[in-house]
Amino acid sequence: MKLEAGQVAVVTGAASGIGFAIATALGQRGLAVALADIEAKALDQASRRLQAEGIDAQPFVCDVADASAVETLAAAVMARFGRVDLLVNNAGVGGFLGPLWDSHPNDWSWAFGVNVFGVVNGLRAFLPRMLAGKGGHVVNVASLAGLTAPPFLSTYVATKHAVVGLSESLKQELAAIGSGIKVSVVCPGVVQSRIADSERNRPADLAAAVKTPAALLDRIRAAFAQAMADPMPTDELARRVLAGIERDDFLILTHPDQNPQILQRLVSIEQSVGRNPPAAGH
Repeated sequence: MKLEAGQVAVVTGAASGIGFAIATALGQRGLAVALADIEAKALDQASRRLQAEGIDAQPFVCDVADASAVETLAAAVMARFGRVDLLVNNAGVGGFLGPLWDSHPNDWSWAFGVNVFGVVNGLRAFLPRMLAGKGGHVVNVASLAGLTAPPFLSTYVATKHAVVGLSESLKQELAAIGSGIKVSVVCPGVVQSRIADSERNRPADLAAAVKTPAALLDRIRAAFAQAMADPMPTDELARRVLAGIERDDFLILTHPDQNPQILQRLVSIEQSVGRNPPAAGH
């Protein structure tokens, strides 16, 4: 999709981090941007920063885990702008950190509510409106963890694999009905963002006590701190995402140094397939 002035983009999780960087980059290209986020104060500050640059940026407070709230968002965006050309489902949380067996049902409900149903709600609310238009592009932000499986991030890994999978299915569905709407799924590695501080937005009714022994949790946190020691600046990530959109890339990989991890997974699959060849005559 060629990004042009006059188009309208919707970005969720737009008050900070990756979402704000993508919204900024789009606005600088001349697009009007609807900023959606659950944090009202940060959202107001973000919209004011973009408006000060002359960008048509409108804030909309929204909890993407709430289907009715996202439907209200879509109606409000259409009322304000009259069209949607680009939907960026970016809102996400880091979720539970620790061994899977120490997790709580609320950890899974929270992570899936935002990371998976937040994407689903965005697609269900906006795609019918986009299909009624003349095309467009959907971008679902997953993670490198949607193509790999690092330990002690079971809830996060599961949600991001889900986003990659549903994006693959959606791409085929849109092609099957002859729609010109393209789909991209972004799988970034470590980026400068506040995802490690996601607990600030966990709903009180989905709280969960920490069960992992303190000594083990300290070791896990230290390992992750080391792994996240050299994050990519968000403006660089946004530049790579926009380039992928304009190439109509389905899979947007932003961290080339992490590609060997992805390829190792493919090698493992290939080896398994080799050990289970089709029966003769089939």
